Amino acid sequence: MKTSHPAQAMRRQQGFTLLEVMLAFVLLAVALGLLVGMLSNGLRQVQQAQGETEATLHAQSLLDQLGKLEPIVPGRSDGEFDHGRYRYQLDIQKTDDPAAAPATDEAEQPQPASVPGPDLYRISLAVSWGAAGPGQQLRFTTLRARTPAAVGGP
Repeated sequence: MKTSHPAQAMRRQQGFTLLEVMLAFVLLAVALGLLVGMLSNGLRQVQQAQGETEATLHAQSLLDQLGKLEPIVPGRSDGEFDHGRYRYQLDIQKTDDPAAAPATDEAEQPQPASVPGPDLYRISLAVSWGAAGPGQQLRFTTLRARTPAAVGGP
């Protein structure tokens, strides 16, 4: 029968070496670093999405009022939402109708009584927030048609 020496039994039960423990700590540090990086990137994306959502809602409320509650007047105006947190620049220009009928020779066809068509306005709205960097500004452009009588009022 074979007897084991106490020194050999102790050597087998000594546990991890210093190198193994250090390697485990390095792997843990790398994993935690990657996790913190992913969490901070996710938080930045959530903040960006929140800013864009709020800016879009402010822009929608301003554009919805234009021509209904407020008159469409050509020109440029600036303002702010949410106590200065969001800033906007509104530009309204009268524009030609791109779908207008082509001009015809007046001698060929008699012209019916001229009925003025609607006026077409190009409305550009830029909303910015924060430092107004490239990712902190949204631009909206739309066209609004109004009869000449309805331009000055709601």
